[in-house]
Amino acid sequence: MIQLNAEHIKYAEKILSHIFIGSQLDGVKFGPGPAALLIRFEHYGNHSPDQLWLNIESKWGVYPKNTYDFPNSENEMSELSEEHEYKLIFELRREKVANIKLGKLAPHLHIEFESGKTLFVNGHHHKFECWQAGDGLGYSGDEWLVVATPGDGISMWAPQSF
Repeated sequence: MIQLNAEHIKYAEKILSHIFIGSQLDGVKFGPGPAALLIRFEHYGNHSPDQLWLNIESKWGVYPKNTYDFPNSENEMSELSEEHEYKLIFELRREKVANIKLGKLAPHLHIEFESGKTLFVNGHHHKFECWQAGDGLGYSGDEWLVVATPGDGISMWAPQSF
């Protein structure tokens, strides 16, 4: 596990930007319970990797354009019903990712879309991984993966060529 510092944030943002910017939110896979959600993204064109995923195991929300004040932890976030969560994701369908940022003190994930909306995923928890994002199943060793680890850490994997 890597504790957050400016260099780690920059490298994780570089990985996430490389794989996600320009992709479109393409679908949802229902998780084993209401607390887990897998969102799929797709690059429609000549981009590698082309099929991406974001696994969310924490609270999240969609914020309007020009939002600058985001929560610091799950305690500051509203509880959303499963139905409301899927409605929010459905409203983002086919939107292209324009930018990705991480929080400076905790690995909160900010996925900004071309519409200006931001999918914010809490990255702060002492015992659990809040989110994971990548492209493969984790078997080949040549895959992209960024994980918000317990205790405000972050772990990253990228192909050696990156």
